[in-house]
Amino acid sequence: MREIDILKEQIARLEVKRFDLEAWKAHTLIYISRIFGEGSEHARLINNLKYDYSSWNLRDTSGGIKLTDPIRVQAHEILDAAIHELEVFGLPEKASETHQPLLEAFGNELTGREQKELEKILEMNAKERDKALEAFIDSKNKETLVAILLQLLRQS
Repeated sequence: MREIDILKEQIARLEVKRFDLEAWKAHTLIYISRIFGEGSEHARLINNLKYDYSSWNLRDTSGGIKLTDPIRVQAHEILDAAIHELEVFGLPEKASETHQPLLEAFGNELTGREQKELEKILEMNAKERDKALEAFIDSKNKETLVAILLQLLRQS
């Protein structure tokens, strides 16, 4: 599977001598977002990787410099989990595929910008999606919501 190969390439890039975390994160987030969606847990975990430059975190318990980089180890584990998920469950369905009736119903009543905003919301992880979807729906007027509801009921 091509997606697994891409993630394995990113794991290999963790081992380069002149490793640049921010550049690696940027590339990895592009791939992860395309595979799992922008709001995926994998993307959130990768985005949150950062070095803590306090002197205590750079030393091991014997007072020497650490030989293993905890950020690279964590990044490796995140990508390993993503690869395992792809191997076990296959590619995730995109929001546009799983929420097609909903998008069509909203599509007739929303502007293009609002449609794209809704698509982004539907790709978020469940916790963030529920909160963002509630705010999105609250921002619409009653007539728009009634028209959307009628269209959804006609489709079922």
